[in-house]
Amino acid sequence: MDQTSAHPAALRQAALPIIVDLDHTYLRVDSLYELFATALFSKPVQTLLSLFLLTRGMAAFKCRLAEIAKLDPESLPVRGEFVSYLEKQSSLGRDIHLATAAHISIARGIAPEAKLFKSIYGTTPGMNLKGTAKARQLSEAFPDGFVYAGDSAADIPVWRAARAAIVVSSDRKLANDLLTSGIHIEQTFIDPPASLASWWQAFRPHQWTKNLLVFVPLILSARDVTLTGFLTTFAVMILLCGVASLTYIVNDIADVAPDRKHWTKRHRPFASGDIPIRDGLIAACCGLPIFLLAGFLISPPAAACLICYTAITLGYSFGCKRIPLFDAFLIALLFTIRVFIGTVTASLAVSFWLLAFSMFFFFSMALAKRHTEILRAAGHGLSEIEGRGYRIEDAVLTLVMGLSSAMAAIVLVVIYMVDEVFARRMLYAEPAWLWVAPMAIFLFVCRIWILSHRGRMMDDPVAFALRDRTCLALGACVAAAIMLAIS
Repeated sequence: MDQTSAHPAALRQAALPIIVDLDHTYLRVDSLYELFATALFSKPVQTLLSLFLLTRGMAAFKCRLAEIAKLDPESLPVRGEFVSYLEKQSSLGRDIHLATAAHISIARGIAPEAKLFKSIYGTTPGMNLKGTAKARQLSEAFPDGFVYAGDSAADIPVWRAARAAIVVSSDRKLANDLLTSGIHIEQTFIDPPASLASWWQAFRPHQWTKNLLVFVPLILSARDVTLTGFLTTFAVMILLCGVASLTYIVNDIADVAPDRKHWTKRHRPFASGDIPIRDGLIAACCGLPIFLLAGFLISPPAAACLICYTAITLGYSFGCKRIPLFDAFLIALLFTIRVFIGTVTASLAVSFWLLAFSMFFFFSMALAKRHTEILRAAGHGLSEIEGRGYRIEDAVLTLVMGLSSAMAAIVLVVIYMVDEVFARRMLYAEPAWLWVAPMAIFLFVCRIWILSHRGRMMDDPVAFALRDRTCLALGACVAAAIMLAIS
């Protein structure tokens, strides 16, 4: 709501320059946490050591982060409605300036992209440009007055030094408090705060279905499963869902820059700015230890597996995902750990046949996803997948290795049946029904790979299979065959 005309000094105020804050004002995100995350996932040791510089003040810390990493200004999401307002005011002859507590190098990187700011002010080694320090510098630079656009209570000293305020915030109470204190508001831009729906999306609950793999060993060894073993496995699966969600958050934060350039991933909560990176880091740092501790209380062997799962996932996020093929190996290993968790939690005998099959099968599924991404990148005129290490010419490699791995998985099933199932008939009452399994798995991988090669695998193959009727029907055939074999 524009309130300029309601003020008696409206005409004089309209000629005043607008000083714009950067974080959560011009940008939808906080550049400090963006820079911290970028530095953390590229140079983690140096970034963690830089935290000790906080004892010397925020300015020293920000300067060190600016030395460790650089932000991509083109990828940072802006507040579209507010930027349009600034462009309109600029066309009317008002000068627009940028003044931010972010490091001056970040401000200088943003300014050329915006093509809007006449001058820029930012944090330097000697001064953290925030609060009273910013108010003092702007008052000296603009003695005839200015209008300041900010987003939080930290900007109140600047608003008090300004002729008027532009409030760009998700806090509706802030604008009312400014009016009560006698500060005139020229314009307000109120965005809704991060919603539960955004957090729910960040947790990726649709991926929880993958954790049902912990029950596969229980199904295959149904005669040996106790009620205690089943309930313990179920409880550990719940913890695994929580751990997986928090590691997905870490991975999304690590991927935030390339995700913003992706045709669909740019809508993810952290990439779009719906959820601040700071909140995601806090959730992961606080939540993961709690889930892992709960795992030790329920089942120490399962907790050890959860720790391995967490460590591998974090290693994946901290750079291993940028190593072609090795990233797919780690994904397969994470799926196999899920299977192993079910085995140790229910106190069942370890089946190395099952673990080997899991590695080959899920390696193939991971490559199917990468194959689709390579083909889609080629369709968008790109030479490589941003942040993944795969190039367009790798399509032949992912196709050959993915299909060969899938066939190896099927061969392992057949060898297992011949070498163990039919050689030791005490495992199943009617083992002949199990021949349905390799045939169904063959048809499943054929469907996955033909869709992948056509560029139609829009999601993770495992997540896709849980929604695809054909894949579900094949899974039902395998489940029915196993039940008939056991009975």
